[in-house]
Amino acid sequence: MLSSVRVNAPKQKRTRSYATAKTRELERTYQRIGEFVVSFQWLENRLREIGWLILDPGKQDWPPRSLRDERNRDLITRVETIYLNWLDTLDIKDREERKSDFKSTVSRFHAMREYRNNLLHSAFIELKTVGEVVGMIRSNPRLKAKQTTGDLRYDQEVLSEKVIRKRIGELAQIGFSLNLHYMQAIHWLE
Repeated sequence: MLSSVRVNAPKQKRTRSYATAKTRELERTYQRIGEFVVSFQWLENRLREIGWLILDPGKQDWPPRSLRDERNRDLITRVETIYLNWLDTLDIKDREERKSDFKSTVSRFHAMREYRNNLLHSAFIELKTVGEVVGMIRSNPRLKAKQTTGDLRYDQEVLSEKVIRKRIGELAQIGFSLNLHYMQAIHWLE
């Protein structure tokens, strides 16, 4: 008898709870996108702080005026150059390993910068069925040509909270590395 009650339960209730769950999932996805952007901005600032620390370790010109007007790509490249050149002036045994690690971190940060740009310049398309949201796609309206063939390709991605959380995890790894370099620079400058 219980099974017949479940079978005969109004479909509307199940659809409504499913729709509510999907709506909450969509809201969480948008929230994670915001968290991704804020986390990226924090990393951008940490990178800027590394450059400021090297350029003005005694904080003679405070607040710093340098490294404020660069586009993100230029900022990343400029701080990389400043940091690597500075390492060349230090008498440390593992210089090449540290340079390699910083270059790797910068490379991953560039990849995240490209992802952030694609994410923020994309259209967010909510997929619906019977009027209810069942998913979301990010689609960048700019077509890109494949370098090897010249064929146009679409930059699209199914978005979910899980997808964005994974990207935030990648930012966390970059942040951990930048923080290690920053703290080491502080110790070397003491």
